[in-house]
Amino acid sequence: MRNDKKRPQPDRKANRTILMRTLFLMVVCGVVAFIPLFIRLYSIQIVQHDELEAKALDQQTWDQAVTANRGTIYDSKGSPLAMSAEAYYIQLAPREIIERQQEYREKVEKAQAESDPEKREKLMPDYPEPTNESIAENLSAILGVGQEEILKRLAKTNSAYEVIKSQVERDVADQVRSYASENGLSEGIYVQPSSKRYYPNNSLAAQVIGWVNYENNTVSHGAYGMEAIYDEELGGKVGRVVTAKNGRGTQMLYRYEDYEDAIDGNDLHLTIDATIQYYCERVLAEGIEKFEVQDGGFAIAMDPKTGAILAWANSPTYDLNNPRTISDPVLSAKLDAIKNDSSLSDEERSKQSTELLYEQWSNKAINEPYEPGSTFKSMVLAAALEEGVVSESDTFVCTGSATVADRTIKCSKRTGHGTQTLAQAVANSCNPAFIAIGQRLGAEKFYEYVEDFGFLSQTGIDMMGEPNYSVFWSEDLFTSANGITNLATASFGQRFKVTPIQLLTAAASVVNGGHLMKPYVMESITDANGNILQHTEPTEVRQVISEQTSERCRSILEGVVKPPGTGKGAYVAGYRIGGKTGSSETEEKDHTIVSFLGFAPADDPQVIVLLAYDNPKPVAPGANTTAGGWYISGGSMAAPQAGKLLTDILDYMGVAKQYTEEEKAAMDMVVPSVLGMTQANATARLKESGLDVRVEGEGDTVTAQIPAQGVAIPGGSQVILYMGVEKPTDKVTVPNVVGMNREQAQTAMTNAGLYLKSTGLTVGSDVKAESQTITAGTQVERGTVVEVHFIQSTASGGAGTGI
Repeated sequence: MRNDKKRPQPDRKANRTILMRTLFLMVVCGVVAFIPLFIRLYSIQIVQHDELEAKALDQQTWDQAVTANRGTIYDSKGSPLAMSAEAYYIQLAPREIIERQQEYREKVEKAQAESDPEKREKLMPDYPEPTNESIAENLSAILGVGQEEILKRLAKTNSAYEVIKSQVERDVADQVRSYASENGLSEGIYVQPSSKRYYPNNSLAAQVIGWVNYENNTVSHGAYGMEAIYDEELGGKVGRVVTAKNGRGTQMLYRYEDYEDAIDGNDLHLTIDATIQYYCERVLAEGIEKFEVQDGGFAIAMDPKTGAILAWANSPTYDLNNPRTISDPVLSAKLDAIKNDSSLSDEERSKQSTELLYEQWSNKAINEPYEPGSTFKSMVLAAALEEGVVSESDTFVCTGSATVADRTIKCSKRTGHGTQTLAQAVANSCNPAFIAIGQRLGAEKFYEYVEDFGFLSQTGIDMMGEPNYSVFWSEDLFTSANGITNLATASFGQRFKVTPIQLLTAAASVVNGGHLMKPYVMESITDANGNILQHTEPTEVRQVISEQTSERCRSILEGVVKPPGTGKGAYVAGYRIGGKTGSSETEEKDHTIVSFLGFAPADDPQVIVLLAYDNPKPVAPGANTTAGGWYISGGSMAAPQAGKLLTDILDYMGVAKQYTEEEKAAMDMVVPSVLGMTQANATARLKESGLDVRVEGEGDTVTAQIPAQGVAIPGGSQVILYMGVEKPTDKVTVPNVVGMNREQAQTAMTNAGLYLKSTGLTVGSDVKAESQTITAGTQVERGTVVEVHFIQSTASGGAGTGI
């Protein structure tokens, strides 16, 4: 039977609605669910990309720098002043050490699980357990690094490499290798090749050469001096070795390795001559000790014709191989006082100690300006001669002082020099005469020459830290209400400041024909094959004075060194030396800088030097002598030392001595042998040698003589001839001549049967014997030569007068 009843039809609309809602909810839920994932992916792929990439590279590769050898620094003769030497740095790998420790424990467990004692013994590790404590103890003993520091590095278990010591010598590196190998730590303790900057002459030219700092123990960067200025040329280019690592962090050598060669640095050749540098440092150190100098000093030697620096010495100085260690005696004493001062906090103590380091590193000859004193008179003389406001025929009257405006300015000689020629005024370093010369020049011309000689600008020398001290000068200084007194004091080198290198450069132009040359230290840069990449040519800044004026200045300044000039202490027989003394006042009481500016030979200068001692200690407040009896002035202190220095330099340069007849007569002569000769022949032979004769006995021939053959005695001394009689064999007593003048000392020695050899300042009424080589009271043979050193004993006026 047919059922005609209709079935109910599904509600298609409702189904679609449900479907749409379901799909919508699925989409919404899906999107919502994936939003954090998208955010995380964005963070990983975009935000943390660089960080994660670096971590991946660190995990998958081993990147090691390959050291580039830093270029060598040479002196002008090719002797190395700074060089790179083989060195190593010690690296820990905390992650790998943990693995080595785990391997050790696994070996022990495996061995302990073996029942056979013999097999168990073979399976046990043949080295002790590599605990962090034992590693720290052993490496500390080898490297001298604190155990706590090593333990702290080992505790960084996520670190791949920790450097615990750099600049390690080969023998120490070998000890570390042996320890690592014998204790199963070859993978965990690494000895990596590096290089060490080595300065073979320690402190020689320290402020010029400078030193280096190290980055990541392989890359060195110049921190000071030539090392810093020419860092790019010296440094070269560091190479790299990049090697893949497996999942355990082990290097997959050779199979996945990329190598980039290191490029060594270029070599630097300086104008500094190590021998002349040594002479400068020696004479500086001698004077500091002799004159009880409290604040060091400087000595610079320059080729006046080119501006090339031959030597540059400073005190205090330091050991380039240990630049952060205080080595100067004066600074060391200050450091001890800081350490022992219980009133200082740790921060204050650290700050003051650091300040001492900076003082030690400071280059006084370029960083610290000072009042030049009478050395500046050389430039005033040149300007006045060039402008024609003075001539050699002019005379100046000195009464002991000069009145300028409302001020009385005293001369170094309080009683006055009287009437004197221009040359005598310069030799006497007469302040009133130079006040008059400055007034003849006038303020405008004076200021023009200050600028022309380079005092308003930097010299441009290729050294660090040259300041611009033109702030000490202005035209208003001479045109203001006080201009007349400012001009007066400036005319003899007071009340303004210059840097030593400015002064030396200007003075060189006075004596080299008038050419202001740019000073320089870098001679050339060469590559590994010796090819010249860069070379410094002498550079003339300007012509300041004429050749003729320069020649006149040289002649007048040579007179300063001839007795009785203030620079007579620098006189050396056979060498024509010119120069100017200086005694510079400072703002601090009893603080004088004594100096000497000298050049030689005077007719054709090959070298010019500036030597200064900062703050010789007076024997008492207000005194003008030291405890050793030295008068505090450039003439009595710096000039004799500069004379020694110039003699050493000229001898080294091979400059031949040329003696005057007067000098020849006073020279030491070698006694010839006249034994067996007749009296007439012996006398003639000795006279030819510049020696006198005294005869004892009446024999036909000479049977003995005093002194014996080969002894050097002063020219004109008597040689005693014994004719047919024996010479006396008794000993004689050396007299005490300290405190005597030369004539008195000569008489005392002659009366004792001895010979006097004079050194130091031997001419003038104000000299005295300072020391003798053989102690008074010593018994010696007749005819012995006793060397006596003479110094200036007195000077009129006080320190700071410019002499």
